[in-house]
Amino acid sequence: MATPSTLVTARLTAVVPRRAPPRVATPTPPVEPYKNNLNCSLNCSHFQSCSGCSHELNLDRPHVLQDVKKFFEENGVKNFSFHSGKLWEWRCRAKLAVRGTPNEPLVGLYQEGTHNVVDIPLCKAHHPRINAAVDLLKQGIAELNIRPYDEDSGFGELRYVQMAVTTYNTSLPLAERYLQGKVQVSLVWNSRDERSPNSGKLFELSNFLWKNAGPGSSMHLIHSVWANFQTTSTNVIFGHKWRHLEGEREFWEHLGGIDASIDPSSFGQANTQAFNSLLRKLQNYVPKGSSVLDLYSGAGVIGLSVAATRKCRSVKCVEINKESKASFEKSLSRLPKTLECAISWHNTDASLEPLHWLEGSDVVIVDPPRKGLHPSLVDALQKVSLSNKKVATKLESSITRAKNEKRPWILRAREASVQVETGTNLDTDQIWPSTLIYISYGWDSFKEDCRNLVGKNGWHLEKAHAFNFFPGTQSIEVLAIFKRGPSVSLKKKKKKTKKNHS
Repeated sequence: MATPSTLVTARLTAVVPRRAPPRVATPTPPVEPYKNNLNCSLNCSHFQSCSGCSHELNLDRPHVLQDVKKFFEENGVKNFSFHSGKLWEWRCRAKLAVRGTPNEPLVGLYQEGTHNVVDIPLCKAHHPRINAAVDLLKQGIAELNIRPYDEDSGFGELRYVQMAVTTYNTSLPLAERYLQGKVQVSLVWNSRDERSPNSGKLFELSNFLWKNAGPGSSMHLIHSVWANFQTTSTNVIFGHKWRHLEGEREFWEHLGGIDASIDPSSFGQANTQAFNSLLRKLQNYVPKGSSVLDLYSGAGVIGLSVAATRKCRSVKCVEINKESKASFEKSLSRLPKTLECAISWHNTDASLEPLHWLEGSDVVIVDPPRKGLHPSLVDALQKVSLSNKKVATKLESSITRAKNEKRPWILRAREASVQVETGTNLDTDQIWPSTLIYISYGWDSFKEDCRNLVGKNGWHLEKAHAFNFFPGTQSIEVLAIFKRGPSVSLKKKKKKTKKNHS
């Protein structure tokens, strides 16, 4: 997984000016050869006022899909596939602003182009358990006279809430686990910590949620309650301090064949079912026994899933967000003890010394933020496509720089790594990636990265799949498989040309 990428439907838009004209729905362009499918319409009462969804028809075919299919066809990809998945009630993780008054709290997203929060109690994208938890939260705000945050004055107690649904419950039949999910509630409180004067109301609100929807209540809805403390006047949602208040501390999901732990401070995919489908597809492109590098790895769900399912020789996960370390360690503890794989997690910025990380890997998996790959990583992947001799020369200078490193923040990052060694003997010969697996949320940035990678025939596109992670938006998740060197057809063409000349 990657450094936390911004999700369009959960984005809390923070754009000025503070007042903007009412949003007008964009007409849906015709999608040939199909007609508008009314059976796949959003039918949400909040559409147009809420900034979450941008179109309400053809949820099973986002408008950008035409451009995606055309691009891959032009780049020689055959058998491109698109997985539509769940169209409603798919969102299992939502960050929502809390505004209004104690008697009339507003819990939702900012209206497009403003800081005005739109209440979305009947959101069609949310897992129904999220809507139920939001309704209970509003009851608690009103009953306990909790003051929602006011951006102009800086006063108020509750600023945001994150709702995350876990469907991991082995005591239920598989078919019932999704609908019976439990909600982890994270309350973003406007104070420095739990010792602040207004923290009494925080504990009262936590107790209210747990008493009315914990395991001892008539409806077991709440998985756990957490507090995050944030006092800055910026648009950053979370502060650095967290406290567990009620319920289970561990939050688990079963993804890609492994049990994955996701702390409230770590990045987690909103559409867990679509993400699981992507992981299963991705695993098909990792040869068994490979040495894998997982960049922008987050809590390491992708890397650990291929380690477990593909019997990898080694897996290195590289992530800049140190908060993901705890989740990685918990997930690692659930892997089979018989797994013969050297697994490590490194808290550092891979863009600083990309060749250092690429060495020794057969497969590289990247899941970058919306802006795409860092230019230094693109440059390193281009160099990898050169001869081993040229790459080795570049690498030697990189390793020399690493040995002579004086920057303390880089040294600290290296120290904050997690490594699990096995008895497996790794080859000492230099190995460079022959497969690049690219997971993209930013379609425009992916196209640019793709053109840079294939431009000099260093890499070529072999397979591509798309997933409907965010129905109702213009976004699409792409899984693209690159192979090192020119495509087979290009090699044959060059060989034929050479024969003609002779």
